[in-house]
Amino acid sequence: MSRTPKATPWWRRPVVITPVLIVLLCGAMVQQTTFVGPEGFSSEQAGSSTDEAVALARDGYESTVLPAVTEDPVPLVDVVAAAQEDPEAAGEELGTHEVDGKPYSYAVTATGTVTEGEFGEVALEVDGLPEGITVGVAVPPYGSSTALRDVGLEVQYGDFENQIAYQAVAFELNSLAAEDAFDGAEADDLLGKQVTVVGAITWASSTGGDVTHLQILPVRIEEQG
Repeated sequence: MSRTPKATPWWRRPVVITPVLIVLLCGAMVQQTTFVGPEGFSSEQAGSSTDEAVALARDGYESTVLPAVTEDPVPLVDVVAAAQEDPEAAGEELGTHEVDGKPYSYAVTATGTVTEGEFGEVALEVDGLPEGITVGVAVPPYGSSTALRDVGLEVQYGDFENQIAYQAVAFELNSLAAEDAFDGAEADDLLGKQVTVVGAITWASSTGGDVTHLQILPVRIEEQG
């Protein structure tokens, strides 16, 4: 989408970003390493500090992340069916992850009706999902999910100076995606409407058990009808 000058969304203002990032990443262990950029980026363009990590996210969002998410997203119902049958095989075929042992993330698309959701999201009622699986669509500022980073950029923790810099990439990508997907609109305006969402998910459980809820980090939201 074209970017025209407009007021900075509240979640992208420094007074909000800095404290939130500190809270999200408090206690992270420092690991001194040399940055190795993802395909399409050189070490001169990127870097291991937090500022350089944010610059990497900004440079790569439109050129790398958006195409990775939007060019060939998998229907969410297909991802769920495959992952429930065999999570590892589904991930190898349809998803991507940082390293072995980490959960897989997927570029997905889903159409459904928007309803009231949990904190930080609206719910999406999607036909064809198995019983016991619910779906939410993240609302700004998207929090600390790494799904967009993991789908769109070939980076790993060891590429960065520390966990704070590594997480800063995800945080900045999430902010850019929120700006694109909502474009200043309020999430409540979508309630009761049928929409098609394109974004990223991670197949993982917040409780450590079976996956029962998926949150889509949208880069595109289109009303239907």
